[in-house]
Amino acid sequence: MRFFWLIIFLFPLSLAAQTFPVDAASGKIYYAEEVLVKDGPLLDLYHRGKNWLVARKNKKAVQVDDLANGVLIGSSSSSFSMRQVNKNQSYQLWYTLKLQMEDDRYWYSLTDFQVQPVPAPGNSVPAKSPENKKPLEKMILPAQAAKQNKQEEVWRQSFEAAAHSCITTLIQDLKKSMN
Repeated sequence: MRFFWLIIFLFPLSLAAQTFPVDAASGKIYYAEEVLVKDGPLLDLYHRGKNWLVARKNKKAVQVDDLANGVLIGSSSSSFSMRQVNKNQSYQLWYTLKLQMEDDRYWYSLTDFQVQPVPAPGNSVPAKSPENKKPLEKMILPAQAAKQNKQEEVWRQSFEAAAHSCITTLIQDLKKSMN
């Protein structure tokens, strides 16, 4: 019986907040890593990175294209959804990716995350309206989130888990494409 109560009390802890890396200077969520690639010449890594960024379905994805210095910077988005009051709500997660490459290694950084709700079919709100984008930090970081009631806190934790899953999937996909 004690085991049962232990499980009941620990279960909410499993829904606890994800840990997002936050840049101390800017206060923004920031993912960065150096990745070693065996037999990965700069030119190959550059083309893999550019192909991955362009394949994100955003025609203006590449903002800085510098093969000589091994640098690519671009913005794109990825979608995720979560269950909200008996329906699924979809979101676009916008981000900026910076790739710095040299032979056998690359560095990536993901920053400037913004979230935009995707309206349900038949909704009159334009999906691509820039005023609908909100910084991810304002939606999930406890220090920036307003005081919330229990229901809002549960929603925030669910949203946070869905956004975290989207970002980790994005990073895994990038690494897979770069290797």
